Amino acid sequence: MEKVDKFAESLRELMLEKGVNQSELQRQTGISSQAIFLWLKGKRDPMLSYVWTLADYFECSIDYLVDRSDN
Repeated sequence: MEKVDKFAESLRELMLEKGVNQSELQRQTGISSQAIFLWLKGKRDPMLSYVWTLADYFECSIDYLVDRSDN
């Protein structure tokens, strides 16, 4: 599995756990819907600043988001 796919899988899982959809995630984080859509489809890698924002929002580590850790 490619790193982009792993990020998409982690993001999808966190969104399900928190009960948010793409538009709610966009509203809560200020990240564009287009970017979120492309990440979830595995078409793009996020910039580090976005990964940081998502880690803060989901209260998880950056390593977890990028599938380098189970924590």
